[in-house]
Amino acid sequence: MRTRQNSSPVSAGLPTPERRGFTLIELLVVITIVAILVSLIMPAVQQARESARRTQCRNNLKQLGLAVHNFESATGKLPPGQLFDTSVWIDPSNRMQNYAMVGTMVYLLPYLEQEAMYQAFASSITMKVKEYQDGRPAANKQPYWNYPAITQVMGSQIPGLLCPSDNAAVAMTRTSFDFQFGNQTFSLPNDPLTIAFTPGFRPIQEYRLGKNSTPTSQNHALTNYLPCAGRLTYSADERGIAASSPDYDQINDYEGIFRLNKQKKFRDVRDGLSNTILFGEVTGAVTQLPEGPVRTQSFSWMMGPMGMHYGTRSLSGASFNYPDVDKRKFSSKHAGVVQYALADGSVRSVSANTDHDVLLRLAGASDGQIVGDF
Repeated sequence: MRTRQNSSPVSAGLPTPERRGFTLIELLVVITIVAILVSLIMPAVQQARESARRTQCRNNLKQLGLAVHNFESATGKLPPGQLFDTSVWIDPSNRMQNYAMVGTMVYLLPYLEQEAMYQAFASSITMKVKEYQDGRPAANKQPYWNYPAITQVMGSQIPGLLCPSDNAAVAMTRTSFDFQFGNQTFSLPNDPLTIAFTPGFRPIQEYRLGKNSTPTSQNHALTNYLPCAGRLTYSADERGIAASSPDYDQINDYEGIFRLNKQKKFRDVRDGLSNTILFGEVTGAVTQLPEGPVRTQSFSWMMGPMGMHYGTRSLSGASFNYPDVDKRKFSSKHAGVVQYALADGSVRSVSANTDHDVLLRLAGASDGQIVGDF
């Protein structure tokens, strides 16, 4: 009887190691899928971020509206548009004698948690509007940049005055200050600012960049929000236009809430608080240079109100085509809309393509033309 012996199995060769990693084709497929997912997700992420920035911008405007209401509750009046002796328009020899050029925002500083900054102004210049209506010069009614206490704070940036979707602060690198009116041009000693007089314009404070810009020793902080003066910043009477002139009514139509050397009350807003603009967004201007687009203008939070006229149509009703119109109107970095704070404290997003007449009616406080849905 033969005994069966156990024998080791015959091996077909070395064991095959477990495969690890991807082939080149698999890797390319994975990269393609990831790229597709990113392309689908990124717009949604960017849209969500812009939505958050737009909401923050709305909140900034809401706080400005609340500040105006608190100011009115405390004083019984609304803040003025700007402290400026309008007699300069009739007698240009007064132009350097009696204007502080302090705008609406300065009055709102205590209601924006900036009491210390406000005291720098209040301790230096006369803040009473009626004292700028007499046309008489005084030591404490001079341009604000003449006072050391003010120059120490005017470069302080207030976070709530910048739109998170904009980058207006890039204009802080090189700046100039402009004052525009009439048809003359001159500069102050030591070139602390450039004063340019151009027909039809109001005092402005702005920042310029680019190869031809003039740096100034005065450092102004910025804003993306300005008060609304109505159709224009000045009245026919302030410009010395006779009531018999055909331009008289055209200029006085659509007078807004914030005016030079005037303090209105909410009861003066006969069109209704929900139909009248308090503040709107501003972006200034961007110029296309060989090295790319650069911000050529932003606005100081100390400047006066913005007129709606330059963003709509001329006094004659024709489309306004001034070369710098883009920087002299309410505008926004939010796609397709401009956000406004209304006098009732609400904030509305208005289409950038809104009809001109609708904008003028919203700018006017007592024009008697009520806007329905907008």
